[in-house]
Amino acid sequence: MFQAFSKVMGSVFLLCSLQGCILINGPLDYADTSNEHDVNYLAIGIPFVLGGHGTSVPLTPEISLTAKHVAKLDYSEVIAYHPDCDVALIKEDNTDKRLASLGTVQTDGGITTVGMGLTGKVLLGKGKYYRDVNFVDSTLFARCPASITDAPIQSGMSGGGAFNENGELVGIISGMSSSGFRMLDGSTLGNERTSVFVSTLYVRGWLIESIETYYGDSIDNLTAGTPSFSAAYLSE
Repeated sequence: MFQAFSKVMGSVFLLCSLQGCILINGPLDYADTSNEHDVNYLAIGIPFVLGGHGTSVPLTPEISLTAKHVAKLDYSEVIAYHPDCDVALIKEDNTDKRLASLGTVQTDGGITTVGMGLTGKVLLGKGKYYRDVNFVDSTLFARCPASITDAPIQSGMSGGGAFNENGELVGIISGMSSSGFRMLDGSTLGNERTSVFVSTLYVRGWLIESIETYYGDSIDNLTAGTPSFSAAYLSE
């Protein structure tokens, strides 16, 4: 990660809607109290009536990262939308939250998906990273690569994190695709399921620019001057 993209045919299904349905593509576990990843619950409409909620990942003491399609529907104050990818920065009080450090993942590297369940408990999925692809028939990923993992996800985990084996954030959960999608040459990845996230490496430049604009300072000064902020591994 980050590599040349293969073009594939397949539809991506967003995991957060107001339709009252629950989409799930594999077995998930509840996180225990020692889980090293903090995520936030984002209510959309009336969650227990309409089934709508999403997740966000604390990035700085005042900013979280989530999916764009979640940020457009929940009640958070949006700081910035990525112009092409399904990610957004929102304002949140992350006092006493563990802030995500950014990292990368290689092909076949382990991935843990982390997001909120309907009841407010944190859900975990385990799998591996395959590669980045372009869904030729998806408007959501028309100009943004989709990172593929077989780590399970379900409704409400949109905006949550995809973490590597070192516990570093490598992506934001966006949706799922049918497990049987094919490359344009007819080949497959051999994955049992298809969960889709947006790579934080791909949007890194936008992240830095947006955070610098919000705080009115350079990322180097911000990470050097505030110990808690330095957890957000954004500088070179």
